[in-house]
Amino acid sequence: MIPRLRLLGIAVPAAIALVAIAAWPMFVARGVNEVQASAGPTMAPVVADYLHRDKQVAFWESVVARHNRGDMLSPSQLSNQYLQRYRERGDIDDVLRAKHQAERSVHVLRDYLPGEMELSAALLTLHRFHAALGVLHEAERTDAGDPGIAVREASLDLEIGRYGEAERLLARAAAGRTVDSIEVDTVRSRLLEETGRLAAARTLLERAERLQNSAFDAPAQARAWFFVREGEMSFEAGDIETALADEREALTLFPTYAEASRTLARFECAIHAWQDCYADAKRSAEIVPYPETLGYEADAQRALGDTAGAARTVDLIGTIERIGNTQHVSDRLLAIYYSEHGLRLDAAYRIAENELRIRDDIYTEDTLAWAAAMDGRWDEARVAIRKALVFDTEDSRLQYHAGAIALHFGDRAAAKRRFARALALNPRFHPSYADEARVQLARL
Repeated sequence: MIPRLRLLGIAVPAAIALVAIAAWPMFVARGVNEVQASAGPTMAPVVADYLHRDKQVAFWESVVARHNRGDMLSPSQLSNQYLQRYRERGDIDDVLRAKHQAERSVHVLRDYLPGEMELSAALLTLHRFHAALGVLHEAERTDAGDPGIAVREASLDLEIGRYGEAERLLARAAAGRTVDSIEVDTVRSRLLEETGRLAAARTLLERAERLQNSAFDAPAQARAWFFVREGEMSFEAGDIETALADEREALTLFPTYAEASRTLARFECAIHAWQDCYADAKRSAEIVPYPETLGYEADAQRALGDTAGAARTVDLIGTIERIGNTQHVSDRLLAIYYSEHGLRLDAAYRIAENELRIRDDIYTEDTLAWAAAMDGRWDEARVAIRKALVFDTEDSRLQYHAGAIALHFGDRAAAKRRFARALALNPRFHPSYADEARVQLARL
């Protein structure tokens, strides 16, 4: 069994796209000229549209305020602007506003597809995945065969662990396209990534990124998002320099992108670049104070000798749980943070258990497995990690968890195989777990 003390003190990277799902460009991609993009995938000039977001919101708010009879377009457009502002700034109240306006749009005209798409996007962002699927199923009754609906359904199926259904829907969506599809390639790349085909996923996402970045009308945030995801996949593959470069490119496109700064801090934390980690985590947390980001900040402060500052940052994480997570969109991040740091272990387990009722993908199973293990519920941990490993996903953190759980049960062969696989994928996948895997591997 790995000593408890060796498992504490450093935040583990959150599961892939835990936060980023709300920023998926496919929910704004209807404005992107894919035909033009596919004709010549060269980088288009970046438009700083985010600087004018408040003006866009104010304009549509003024139109909606007129209460024009039978107007379903304006609430839908306002919902879109609220969601885009959320992607750029992370204010969850914007998602609630978006949901309200989308519902208003659909109320005016029940089968109004743009309103239904905005409503499903808002529900996705709030992690109400089954409700979002219900909206899409309703939309499909009047727009049967629409490939856009199929892509959105596939993305939601990935969240709840219905991988076979996601595969079927993506095949259907691809068959309904006449040009290369940013949306299809983006969601399919994630399916490939989660189901153990990382190299293919990287290739597909790179193609989607080139298309998106050649589109002059793509939001700066949507363009930057692709570099964030490319960076995450590069890191999974052990290509750390490329991963760092991808995140910095995302910040070049969208300088205040909290998601890029958070992910950059994650990589810097893993390679012990503590000063850089602290700066980027702080920059990200000042925009969106997710528990994961504050965890990186606290870990960097601790590594740099600022124990008092680290304690204050940890206190802030508790405050966010009490008053800043009313919609529970950070629950999985909290479960990860607590279980990784040996804090409130029973609460971490309960949060992870509850999260599984909402979304049953491989990463939720992994979160439950590790929370259960750290709370001494090893039998449950073994069941959950088996489910998490159903595709033998190329994720060093997941492989490491599997190795630690196998070691607890005395399965030395499995532990050796999992630790070796974690390090083969990325020798610097985690600031402490990578070294721990090497230590354990040498003993086996």
